Amino acid sequence: MTGQAWWARIPASRITVVLTAVAALAVNLSPARTLIPDQSGQLVIVLLVAGLTAFGSLAAFMLSRLDDSRGIAGLAAAVTVYALVVLPATVVAFTGDSADHLMSVLRASGALVFLVLMTFALVPRQPAWTTGWQGSLLGVVTSVALAMMIVATPPLNEALIVTGALVRVLIVAWTGISAVYMYYGLRNRLPLAYRFGGGMLIVAVAQVLRETGNLGLGSMSLRLLGAVIMCAALARSLRERFSTSQLRVDRIAELDHELHNVLAGLDGMTHVLSHAGKDDRELLSEAVREEIGRLRNLLDQRSEPPGCAVDPVLTRIVTLRRTNGLDVELDVEPGLRTTMPADAFAQVVTNLLANCERHAPGAKVQVKARANGRSVHVEVRDDGPGLAPEVRGKVFRRGVHDRTRGGSGLGLHLSQQLVGASGGSLSLRPGVDGHGTVAALAVPAGRP
Repeated sequence: MTGQAWWARIPASRITVVLTAVAALAVNLSPARTLIPDQSGQLVIVLLVAGLTAFGSLAAFMLSRLDDSRGIAGLAAAVTVYALVVLPATVVAFTGDSADHLMSVLRASGALVFLVLMTFALVPRQPAWTTGWQGSLLGVVTSVALAMMIVATPPLNEALIVTGALVRVLIVAWTGISAVYMYYGLRNRLPLAYRFGGGMLIVAVAQVLRETGNLGLGSMSLRLLGAVIMCAALARSLRERFSTSQLRVDRIAELDHELHNVLAGLDGMTHVLSHAGKDDRELLSEAVREEIGRLRNLLDQRSEPPGCAVDPVLTRIVTLRRTNGLDVELDVEPGLRTTMPADAFAQVVTNLLANCERHAPGAKVQVKARANGRSVHVEVRDDGPGLAPEVRGKVFRRGVHDRTRGGSGLGLHLSQQLVGASGGSLSLRPGVDGHGTVAALAVPAGRP
Protein backbone atom coordinates (compact mmCIF):
# COMPACT_ATOMS: atom_id res chain seq x y z
CA MET A 1 0.00 0.00 0.00
CA THR A 2 1.21 3.48 -0.76
CA GLY A 3 0.67 6.64 1.21
CA GLN A 4 -1.59 8.11 -1.47
CA ALA A 5 -5.01 9.34 -0.45
CA TRP A 6 -7.89 7.29 -1.84
CA TRP A 7 -9.06 10.13 -4.07
CA ALA A 8 -5.60 10.44 -5.62
CA ARG A 9 -5.94 6.92 -7.03
CA ILE A 10 -9.15 7.68 -8.95
CA PRO A 11 -8.50 7.97 -12.72
CA ALA A 12 -8.63 11.54 -14.01
CA SER A 13 -11.09 10.52 -16.75
CA ARG A 14 -13.55 9.26 -14.12
CA ILE A 15 -13.26 12.49 -12.11
CA THR A 16 -13.90 14.50 -15.29
CA VAL A 17 -17.04 12.51 -16.09
CA VAL A 18 -18.41 12.87 -12.55
CA LEU A 19 -17.79 16.63 -12.47
CA THR A 20 -19.41 17.06 -15.88
CA ALA A 21 -22.43 15.01 -14.74
CA VAL A 22 -22.80 17.20 -11.64
CA ALA A 23 -22.54 20.34 -13.78
CA ALA A 24 -25.14 19.00 -16.25
CA LEU A 25 -27.52 18.21 -13.39
CA ALA A 26 -27.03 21.67 -11.90
CA VAL A 27 -27.67 23.36 -15.24
CA ASN A 28 -30.91 21.41 -15.69
CA LEU A 29 -32.26 22.53 -12.32
CA SER A 30 -34.56 25.53 -12.65
CA PRO A 31 -32.91 27.72 -9.96
CA ALA A 32 -29.47 27.30 -11.53
CA ARG A 33 -30.75 27.81 -15.06
CA THR A 34 -32.07 31.26 -14.23
CA LEU A 35 -28.61 32.35 -13.08
CA ILE A 36 -26.87 31.42 -16.34
CA PRO A 37 -27.44 33.48 -19.50
CA ASP A 38 -28.89 30.99 -21.97
CA GLN A 39 -27.06 32.27 -25.06
CA SER A 40 -23.69 32.63 -23.32
CA GLY A 41 -24.02 29.23 -21.68
CA GLN A 42 -24.82 27.55 -24.98
CA LEU A 43 -21.83 29.21 -26.64
CA VAL A 44 -19.48 27.91 -23.94
CA ILE A 45 -20.91 24.41 -24.19
CA VAL A 46 -20.73 24.49 -28.00
CA LEU A 47 -17.04 25.34 -27.85
CA LEU A 48 -16.39 22.61 -25.28
CA VAL A 49 -18.24 19.96 -27.29
CA ALA A 50 -16.44 21.03 -30.48
CA GLY A 51 -13.06 20.72 -28.78
CA LEU A 52 -13.96 17.36 -27.28
CA THR A 53 -15.15 15.88 -30.55
CA ALA A 54 -12.01 17.08 -32.33
CA PHE A 55 -9.92 15.44 -29.61
CA GLY A 56 -12.07 12.30 -29.80
CA SER A 57 -11.52 12.03 -33.54
CA LEU A 58 -7.75 12.41 -33.16
CA ALA A 59 -7.64 9.96 -30.23
CA ALA A 60 -9.65 7.39 -32.18
CA PHE A 61 -7.26 7.59 -35.13
CA MET A 62 -4.22 7.26 -32.86
CA LEU A 63 -5.87 4.32 -31.12
CA SER A 64 -6.57 2.62 -34.45
CA ARG A 65 -2.87 2.94 -35.34
CA LEU A 66 -1.77 1.37 -32.07
CA ASP A 67 -4.46 -1.30 -31.99
CA ASP A 68 -4.27 -2.20 -35.70
CA SER A 69 -7.97 -3.05 -35.60
CA ARG A 70 -10.50 -2.30 -38.32
CA GLY A 71 -13.18 -1.96 -35.66
CA ILE A 72 -11.31 0.89 -33.97
CA ALA A 73 -10.52 2.44 -37.37
CA GLY A 74 -14.23 2.28 -38.20
CA LEU A 75 -15.04 3.95 -34.89
CA ALA A 76 -12.53 6.69 -35.78
CA ALA A 77 -14.30 7.30 -39.09
CA ALA A 78 -17.68 7.53 -37.35
CA VAL A 79 -16.40 9.98 -34.72
CA THR A 80 -14.88 12.15 -37.46
CA VAL A 81 -18.23 12.35 -39.28
CA TYR A 82 -19.89 13.29 -36.00
CA ALA A 83 -17.27 16.00 -35.40
CA LEU A 84 -17.34 17.46 -38.93
CA VAL A 85 -21.03 17.10 -39.83
CA VAL A 86 -23.43 16.22 -37.01
CA LEU A 87 -22.09 18.56 -34.35
CA PRO A 88 -21.66 21.71 -36.50
CA ALA A 89 -25.09 21.22 -38.06
CA THR A 90 -26.61 20.80 -34.60
CA VAL A 91 -25.08 23.67 -32.69
CA VAL A 92 -24.45 26.40 -35.26
CA ALA A 93 -27.23 28.95 -35.17
CA PHE A 94 -28.48 30.43 -38.45
CA THR A 95 -30.83 33.34 -38.89
CA GLY A 96 -32.47 32.40 -42.18
CA ASP A 97 -35.19 29.78 -42.36
CA SER A 98 -33.71 28.14 -45.44
CA ALA A 99 -30.30 27.86 -43.83
CA ASP A 100 -31.82 26.52 -40.62
CA HIS A 101 -33.73 23.91 -42.60
CA LEU A 102 -30.60 22.92 -44.51
CA MET A 103 -28.75 22.42 -41.23
CA SER A 104 -31.58 20.25 -39.93
CA VAL A 105 -31.37 18.05 -43.01
CA LEU A 106 -27.56 17.91 -42.84
CA ARG A 107 -27.74 17.00 -39.16
CA ALA A 108 -30.10 14.14 -39.94
CA SER A 109 -28.09 12.84 -42.89
CA GLY A 110 -24.85 13.07 -40.89
CA ALA A 111 -26.42 11.19 -37.99
CA LEU A 112 -27.59 8.50 -40.40
CA VAL A 113 -24.07 8.07 -41.84
CA PHE A 114 -22.61 8.10 -38.31
CA LEU A 115 -24.92 5.26 -37.26
CA VAL A 116 -24.11 3.27 -40.40
CA LEU A 117 -20.38 3.57 -39.71
CA MET A 118 -20.90 2.67 -36.04
CA THR A 119 -22.79 -0.44 -37.15
CA PHE A 120 -20.02 -1.42 -39.57
CA ALA A 121 -17.50 -1.08 -36.72
CA LEU A 122 -19.18 -4.04 -35.00
CA VAL A 123 -18.95 -6.28 -38.08
CA PRO A 124 -16.17 -8.92 -37.76
CA ARG A 125 -14.98 -8.41 -41.35
CA GLN A 126 -15.52 -4.69 -41.71
CA PRO A 127 -14.98 -3.32 -45.25
CA ALA A 128 -11.80 -1.27 -45.49
CA TRP A 129 -13.63 1.61 -47.20
CA THR A 130 -15.64 2.26 -44.02
CA THR A 131 -12.54 2.76 -41.85
CA GLY A 132 -9.91 5.43 -41.21
CA TRP A 133 -9.53 8.54 -43.32
CA GLN A 134 -11.13 6.78 -46.28
CA GLY A 135 -14.29 6.11 -44.28
CA SER A 136 -14.24 9.64 -42.82
CA LEU A 137 -14.01 11.30 -46.23
CA LEU A 138 -16.65 9.03 -47.71
CA GLY A 139 -18.92 9.66 -44.71
CA VAL A 140 -18.66 13.45 -44.95
CA VAL A 141 -19.24 13.48 -48.71
CA THR A 142 -22.18 11.08 -48.40
CA SER A 143 -23.75 13.18 -45.63
CA VAL A 144 -23.57 16.38 -47.67
CA ALA A 145 -24.76 14.69 -50.89
CA LEU A 146 -27.68 13.03 -49.09
CA ALA A 147 -28.72 16.32 -47.48
CA MET A 148 -28.63 18.15 -50.82
CA MET A 149 -30.66 15.39 -52.47
CA ILE A 150 -33.35 15.55 -49.78
CA VAL A 151 -33.57 19.36 -49.93
CA ALA A 152 -33.74 19.27 -53.74
CA THR A 153 -36.55 16.68 -53.71
CA PRO A 154 -39.69 18.28 -52.17
CA PRO A 155 -41.69 15.02 -51.74
CA LEU A 156 -38.73 13.37 -50.01
CA ASN A 157 -38.12 16.46 -47.91
CA GLU A 158 -41.78 16.56 -46.90
CA ALA A 159 -41.94 12.87 -46.00
CA LEU A 160 -38.68 12.67 -44.05
CA ILE A 161 -37.87 16.10 -42.62
CA VAL A 162 -40.98 18.24 -42.36
CA THR A 163 -42.98 15.47 -40.69
CA GLY A 164 -40.04 14.64 -38.41
CA ALA A 165 -40.21 10.96 -39.39
CA LEU A 166 -36.49 10.62 -40.15
CA VAL A 167 -35.47 12.27 -36.88
CA ARG A 168 -37.70 9.95 -34.84
CA VAL A 169 -36.30 6.91 -36.64
CA LEU A 170 -32.75 8.15 -36.06
CA ILE A 171 -33.37 8.64 -32.34
CA VAL A 172 -34.70 5.09 -32.03
CA ALA A 173 -31.79 3.71 -34.09
CA TRP A 174 -29.24 5.77 -32.12
CA THR A 175 -30.65 4.47 -28.84
CA GLY A 176 -30.66 0.89 -30.13
CA ILE A 177 -27.07 1.00 -31.39
CA SER A 178 -25.99 2.58 -28.09
CA ALA A 179 -27.57 -0.32 -26.22
CA VAL A 180 -25.90 -2.83 -28.56
CA TYR A 181 -22.49 -1.27 -27.89
CA MET A 182 -23.08 -1.38 -24.15
CA TYR A 183 -24.23 -5.01 -24.26
CA TYR A 184 -21.40 -6.04 -26.59
CA GLY A 185 -18.82 -4.33 -24.40
CA LEU A 186 -20.10 -5.78 -21.13
CA ARG A 187 -20.44 -9.28 -22.56
CA ASN A 188 -16.96 -9.30 -24.10
CA ARG A 189 -15.30 -7.22 -21.36
CA LEU A 190 -14.45 -4.39 -23.73
CA PRO A 191 -14.52 -1.17 -21.68
CA LEU A 192 -14.20 1.09 -24.72
CA ALA A 193 -17.36 -0.36 -26.28
CA TYR A 194 -19.66 -0.09 -23.26
CA ARG A 195 -18.33 3.31 -22.19
CA PHE A 196 -18.69 4.72 -25.69
CA GLY A 197 -22.17 3.23 -25.91
CA GLY A 198 -23.11 4.92 -22.63
CA GLY A 199 -21.96 8.27 -23.97
CA MET A 200 -23.98 7.74 -27.15
CA LEU A 201 -27.07 6.93 -25.08
CA ILE A 202 -26.81 10.24 -23.20
CA VAL A 203 -26.47 12.09 -26.52
CA ALA A 204 -29.67 10.34 -27.65
CA VAL A 205 -31.44 11.63 -24.53
CA ALA A 206 -30.17 15.13 -25.34
CA GLN A 207 -31.60 14.81 -28.84
CA VAL A 208 -34.97 13.74 -27.42
CA LEU A 209 -34.99 16.87 -25.24
CA ARG A 210 -34.15 18.97 -28.29
CA GLU A 211 -36.98 17.47 -30.34
CA THR A 212 -39.45 18.08 -27.50
CA GLY A 213 -38.64 21.79 -27.45
CA ASN A 214 -35.75 22.01 -24.98
CA LEU A 215 -33.33 23.90 -27.21
CA GLY A 216 -31.37 25.58 -24.44
CA LEU A 217 -28.86 24.57 -21.81
CA GLY A 218 -30.69 21.38 -20.85
CA SER A 219 -30.09 19.43 -24.05
CA MET A 220 -26.71 21.05 -24.66
CA SER A 221 -25.38 20.12 -21.20
CA LEU A 222 -26.41 16.50 -21.71
CA ARG A 223 -24.76 16.50 -25.13
CA LEU A 224 -21.60 17.77 -23.42
CA LEU A 225 -21.81 14.99 -20.83
CA GLY A 226 -22.18 12.37 -23.57
CA ALA A 227 -19.21 13.81 -25.45
CA VAL A 228 -17.10 13.78 -22.27
CA ILE A 229 -17.93 10.12 -21.62
CA MET A 230 -17.12 9.08 -25.19
CA CYS A 231 -13.86 11.04 -25.24
CA ALA A 232 -12.89 9.78 -21.79
CA ALA A 233 -13.40 6.21 -23.04
CA LEU A 234 -11.17 6.87 -26.04
CA ALA A 235 -8.53 8.65 -23.93
CA ARG A 236 -8.41 5.85 -21.37
CA SER A 237 -8.09 3.18 -24.05
CA LEU A 238 -5.38 5.23 -25.76
CA ARG A 239 -3.46 5.55 -22.51
CA GLU A 240 -3.73 1.79 -21.91
CA ARG A 241 -2.45 1.06 -25.43
CA PHE A 242 0.47 3.43 -24.89
CA SER A 243 1.28 1.63 -21.63
CA THR A 244 1.10 -1.75 -23.35
CA SER A 245 3.33 -0.54 -26.18
CA GLN A 246 5.82 0.85 -23.67
CA LEU A 247 5.90 -2.48 -21.86
CA ARG A 248 6.65 -4.22 -25.15
CA VAL A 249 9.45 -1.78 -25.91
CA ASP A 250 10.85 -2.28 -22.41
CA ARG A 251 10.68 -6.05 -22.80
CA ILE A 252 12.50 -5.90 -26.15
CA ALA A 253 15.21 -3.72 -24.59
CA GLU A 254 15.57 -6.19 -21.72
CA LEU A 255 15.81 -9.13 -24.11
CA ASP A 256 18.41 -7.27 -26.15
CA HIS A 257 20.42 -6.63 -22.99
CA GLU A 258 20.29 -10.27 -21.88
CA LEU A 259 21.07 -11.62 -25.35
CA HIS A 260 24.18 -9.45 -25.50
CA ASN A 261 25.33 -10.86 -22.15
CA VAL A 262 24.73 -14.46 -23.23
CA LEU A 263 26.38 -13.99 -26.62
CA ALA A 264 29.38 -12.29 -25.02
CA GLY A 265 29.97 -15.40 -22.92
CA LEU A 266 29.50 -17.75 -25.86
CA ASP A 267 31.84 -15.67 -28.01
CA GLY A 268 34.66 -16.11 -25.52
CA MET A 269 33.91 -19.82 -25.31
CA THR A 270 34.47 -20.40 -29.04
CA HIS A 271 38.07 -19.21 -28.75
CA VAL A 272 38.81 -21.51 -25.81
CA LEU A 273 37.17 -24.75 -26.95
CA SER A 274 39.68 -25.49 -29.72
CA HIS A 275 42.61 -25.33 -27.26
CA ALA A 276 40.99 -26.95 -24.22
CA GLY A 277 41.76 -30.42 -22.92
CA LYS A 278 39.23 -33.24 -22.96
CA ASP A 279 37.87 -32.62 -19.45
CA ASP A 280 37.73 -28.86 -19.94
CA ARG A 281 36.10 -29.31 -23.34
CA GLU A 282 33.30 -31.40 -21.84
CA LEU A 283 32.74 -28.83 -19.11
CA LEU A 284 32.72 -25.97 -21.61
CA SER A 285 30.45 -27.84 -24.02
CA GLU A 286 27.95 -28.45 -21.22
CA ALA A 287 28.07 -24.76 -20.31
CA VAL A 288 27.45 -23.83 -23.95
CA ARG A 289 24.44 -26.17 -24.15
CA GLU A 290 22.98 -24.72 -20.96
CA GLU A 291 23.43 -21.16 -22.16
CA ILE A 292 21.90 -21.95 -25.54
CA GLY A 293 18.94 -23.46 -23.70
CA ARG A 294 18.63 -20.31 -21.58
CA LEU A 295 18.87 -18.23 -24.75
CA ARG A 296 16.05 -20.24 -26.31
CA ASN A 297 13.89 -19.78 -23.21
CA LEU A 298 14.51 -16.03 -23.30
CA LEU A 299 13.44 -15.80 -26.93
CA ASP A 300 10.40 -18.05 -26.48
CA GLN A 301 9.53 -16.43 -23.11
CA ARG A 302 8.93 -19.85 -21.63
CA SER A 303 8.11 -20.19 -17.96
CA GLU A 304 10.45 -22.45 -16.01
CA PRO A 305 9.63 -24.59 -12.96
CA PRO A 306 10.89 -22.99 -9.75
CA GLY A 307 13.95 -24.25 -7.92
CA CYS A 308 17.51 -25.09 -8.89
CA ALA A 309 20.83 -26.23 -7.47
CA VAL A 310 23.10 -23.24 -6.87
CA ASP A 311 26.51 -24.79 -7.58
CA PRO A 312 25.91 -25.95 -11.21
CA VAL A 313 24.45 -22.58 -12.23
CA LEU A 314 27.26 -20.56 -10.66
CA THR A 315 29.91 -22.91 -12.05
CA ARG A 316 28.51 -22.57 -15.58
CA ILE A 317 28.29 -18.77 -15.45
CA VAL A 318 31.74 -18.37 -13.90
CA THR A 319 33.24 -20.72 -16.51
CA LEU A 320 31.75 -18.64 -19.30
CA ARG A 321 33.05 -15.39 -17.84
CA ARG A 322 36.52 -16.83 -17.37
CA THR A 323 36.70 -17.56 -21.09
CA ASN A 324 36.12 -13.81 -21.63
CA GLY A 325 39.17 -13.03 -19.51
CA LEU A 326 37.44 -12.21 -16.23
CA ASP A 327 39.62 -13.08 -13.22
CA VAL A 328 36.97 -14.69 -11.04
CA GLU A 329 37.10 -17.16 -8.15
CA LEU A 330 34.17 -19.31 -7.08
CA ASP A 331 33.47 -20.59 -3.58
CA VAL A 332 30.15 -22.40 -3.11
CA GLU A 333 28.92 -24.26 -0.06
CA PRO A 334 27.91 -27.78 -1.19
CA GLY A 335 24.26 -28.78 -1.47
CA LEU A 336 22.72 -25.32 -1.77
CA ARG A 337 19.37 -24.99 -3.52
CA THR A 338 17.08 -22.05 -4.13
CA THR A 339 13.41 -21.76 -5.05
CA MET A 340 14.35 -19.20 -7.72
CA PRO A 341 14.09 -20.59 -11.29
CA ALA A 342 17.46 -21.54 -12.79
CA ASP A 343 17.20 -19.20 -15.78
CA ALA A 344 16.30 -16.19 -13.63
CA PHE A 345 19.07 -17.02 -11.13
CA ALA A 346 21.58 -17.38 -13.97
CA GLN A 347 20.38 -14.13 -15.53
CA VAL A 348 20.95 -12.18 -12.31
CA VAL A 349 24.44 -13.61 -11.71
CA THR A 350 25.33 -13.03 -15.37
CA ASN A 351 24.31 -9.38 -15.06
CA LEU A 352 26.40 -8.95 -11.91
CA LEU A 353 29.51 -10.47 -13.51
CA ALA A 354 28.94 -8.51 -16.73
CA ASN A 355 28.92 -5.34 -14.62
CA CYS A 356 32.28 -6.37 -13.14
CA GLU A 357 33.69 -6.80 -16.65
CA ARG A 358 32.37 -3.44 -17.80
CA HIS A 359 32.91 -1.24 -14.75
CA ALA A 360 35.94 -2.93 -13.15
CA PRO A 361 38.05 -4.21 -16.07
CA GLY A 362 41.10 -6.16 -14.89
CA ALA A 363 39.81 -6.40 -11.32
CA LYS A 364 39.75 -9.62 -9.32
CA VAL A 365 36.27 -10.93 -8.67
CA GLN A 366 35.11 -13.33 -5.96
CA VAL A 367 31.80 -15.17 -5.99
CA LYS A 368 30.74 -16.79 -2.71
CA ALA A 369 27.54 -18.66 -1.91
CA ARG A 370 26.51 -19.61 1.63
CA ALA A 371 23.42 -20.80 3.46
CA ASN A 372 21.95 -18.26 5.86
CA GLY A 373 18.87 -19.53 7.67
CA ARG A 374 16.07 -19.84 5.14
CA SER A 375 18.02 -17.97 2.48
CA VAL A 376 20.96 -18.51 0.19
CA HIS A 377 23.36 -15.56 0.17
CA VAL A 378 25.51 -14.98 -2.90
CA GLU A 379 28.16 -12.27 -2.84
CA VAL A 380 29.88 -10.94 -5.95
CA ARG A 381 32.86 -8.86 -4.82
CA ASP A 382 35.38 -6.99 -6.98
CA ASP A 383 38.40 -4.82 -6.16
CA GLY A 384 37.71 -2.28 -8.87
CA PRO A 385 37.21 1.49 -8.55
CA GLY A 386 33.81 1.12 -6.87
CA LEU A 387 30.51 2.85 -7.49
CA ALA A 388 30.54 6.39 -8.83
CA PRO A 389 29.15 8.77 -6.16
CA GLU A 390 26.54 10.23 -8.52
CA VAL A 391 24.90 6.84 -9.18
CA ARG A 392 25.44 5.15 -5.82
CA GLY A 393 21.94 5.84 -4.50
CA LYS A 394 20.06 5.09 -7.72
CA VAL A 395 21.84 2.16 -9.40
CA PHE A 396 18.66 0.07 -9.53
CA ARG A 397 16.65 2.67 -11.43
CA ARG A 398 15.97 1.90 -15.04
CA GLY A 399 18.43 3.61 -17.39
CA VAL A 400 20.89 4.72 -14.70
CA HIS A 401 24.49 3.88 -15.61
CA ASP A 402 28.02 5.25 -15.69
CA ARG A 403 28.20 6.97 -19.08
CA THR A 404 31.99 6.68 -19.17
CA ARG A 405 31.72 2.86 -19.08
CA GLY A 406 28.79 2.36 -21.43
CA GLY A 407 25.93 -0.02 -20.81
CA SER A 408 22.18 0.51 -20.97
CA GLY A 409 21.28 0.81 -17.30
CA LEU A 410 18.96 -2.20 -17.56
CA GLY A 411 20.96 -5.02 -15.96
CA LEU A 412 20.65 -4.09 -12.28
CA HIS A 413 17.08 -2.83 -12.71
CA LEU A 414 16.00 -6.09 -14.32
CA SER A 415 17.98 -8.17 -11.82
CA GLN A 416 16.28 -6.52 -8.87
CA GLN A 417 12.87 -7.19 -10.45
CA LEU A 418 13.69 -10.87 -11.01
CA VAL A 419 15.02 -11.29 -7.47
CA GLY A 420 12.04 -9.45 -5.96
CA ALA A 421 9.60 -11.63 -7.91
CA SER A 422 11.23 -14.69 -6.32
CA GLY A 423 10.97 -13.29 -2.80
CA GLY A 424 14.62 -12.29 -2.50
CA SER A 425 16.64 -9.09 -2.32
CA LEU A 426 19.58 -7.53 -4.12
CA SER A 427 21.77 -4.70 -2.85
CA LEU A 428 25.06 -3.03 -3.71
CA ARG A 429 27.51 -1.53 -1.26
CA PRO A 430 31.10 -0.27 -1.32
CA GLY A 431 33.84 -2.75 -0.42
CA VAL A 432 36.24 -2.51 2.49
CA ASP A 433 37.49 1.07 2.97
CA GLY A 434 35.33 2.11 0.02
CA HIS A 435 37.46 0.09 -2.39
CA GLY A 436 35.59 -2.07 -4.89
CA THR A 437 31.94 -3.09 -4.91
CA VAL A 438 29.99 -5.88 -3.23
CA ALA A 439 26.73 -7.14 -4.75
CA ALA A 440 24.74 -9.00 -2.08
CA LEU A 441 22.11 -11.38 -3.43
CA ALA A 442 19.72 -13.16 -1.05
CA VAL A 443 17.25 -15.70 -2.45
CA PRO A 444 14.91 -18.13 -0.67
CA ALA A 445 16.52 -21.48 0.06
CA GLY A 446 15.02 -24.60 -1.49
CA ARG A 447 14.74 -28.09 -0.08
CA PRO A 448 17.85 -30.26 -0.56
